[in-house]
Amino acid sequence: MTESIPDPDATPDCDPRPEAAQPRDRWSLATRIAFRFCFCYLLPFGVTGLFLFAYFMFVMTKSKFWNLGRFDPWQATLPWICTHIFGVHRKLTIFPDADYLSGYLQHLVELILAFAATVIWSVLDRKRRHYRRLYAWFALFLRISLAIVLFSYGFDKVFPLQFGMLTPSRLSQQAGGMNMFNMLWVFMASSQPYTIISGALEVLAGLMLLTPSLEMLGALFAVPVLTNVFLLNMDYGVPVKIISSHLLVVAIFLAAPALPGIVRLLVLRHPVPPTVPPALTSRRKMDRAVRVGVAALGFVLALITCTAARTAYAKRLAAAAETEKSPYSGLWIADTFTVPAAGPQSLFTSKLQQEYRVGPGTDHWLSMSIESPKRMNLGLRDGVQDGLDLALDSKTGVAELSDSDDPVWKARLTFRTTGSDLLTAEGTVNGVPISSSWHRKQLSGFRLVQEKFIWIQPDGN
Repeated sequence: MTESIPDPDATPDCDPRPEAAQPRDRWSLATRIAFRFCFCYLLPFGVTGLFLFAYFMFVMTKSKFWNLGRFDPWQATLPWICTHIFGVHRKLTIFPDADYLSGYLQHLVELILAFAATVIWSVLDRKRRHYRRLYAWFALFLRISLAIVLFSYGFDKVFPLQFGMLTPSRLSQQAGGMNMFNMLWVFMASSQPYTIISGALEVLAGLMLLTPSLEMLGALFAVPVLTNVFLLNMDYGVPVKIISSHLLVVAIFLAAPALPGIVRLLVLRHPVPPTVPPALTSRRKMDRAVRVGVAALGFVLALITCTAARTAYAKRLAAAAETEKSPYSGLWIADTFTVPAAGPQSLFTSKLQQEYRVGPGTDHWLSMSIESPKRMNLGLRDGVQDGLDLALDSKTGVAELSDSDDPVWKARLTFRTTGSDLLTAEGTVNGVPISSSWHRKQLSGFRLVQEKFIWIQPDGN
């Protein structure tokens, strides 16, 4: 005989319990309306979680299989909404759920639609006693969505990919010249143990969210983890505040049923009976099979994410090791930098002059760092840095430079090493001939690289 669970959505006429017990199965009006709104508003973001997971996998694996952005309906509809509904006719950056104007307009539309849907739903379904069954399935969907996002962000930190490495350009940049975003990235990159532990906590929260009997503990654990992420994004200007805040809201929604019991136990010090999660189906075996199946799927996705992150990190380390073999790699400090005395022409276009606040005579290069065969950073006065696209022929030393901020700007230089740590660079920059000499600065000389974890602080410090 198949064991069944009483159907919580049964009509009062079919409810076998005594009449006195029936009111306990009825949600309050406020609870029903709140659930309807949360369902209408958070359901689209739950789908966004699936796109976020696919985006991370695409970035780590470069596989077109994970390139699902073309299926995101907001990619096609956001430009029309911004122009025709909100009257924004200037060119906008279209990136759903990001902290651009288009992202905030997107969520304003979602809020309006959620409010309208809640009103209509509340009128048409006003006699409904509760939504236990619907809540069970909705919570399961949100747990899956939240868990795979936590896997994505978590393994991106467990294998230190998200914040990159302490590159020469980062080490040479003045702290006062950094924006808050880059300051956070340097902070996280310089403290790998903290980065790895914070990522491990995100992964742990995701695993618990999908493990039967630990779902609620996982939601409670995810709240402080995501609060830390949200506050860092807020205080350091990371442009994913919309995403991180909604991830936190989802975690709070999932943890909400346990909050009254926590207050009753820890604040009021009253006994709390065990809570039983709402059933997904009326058949107990089917209910358990679904939960175990979801847990198995979640662990497989965690393994896939872990493998992808580990592979991507290994490739990054291999690429860094290969770059170090080049005689031109590393951080170079200018000893001499000469340009023709005559002529007011700057080393930068007028557009870049405004961006970097330099002009003829103040636009000389103070440092340059070659971190890959395709990327070079310039150090200018006042700690300003300029990232350039680089095409470097390691055999001839010829370097072609361009700037994505202004396609008009070009440079062509020839590098020659005059010793293991000495270099000359000659050629033209923005049409101006230059000649320069440089010496290599060893990264091991930076204090941020030298310092390691210590238990006992040295005396006198």
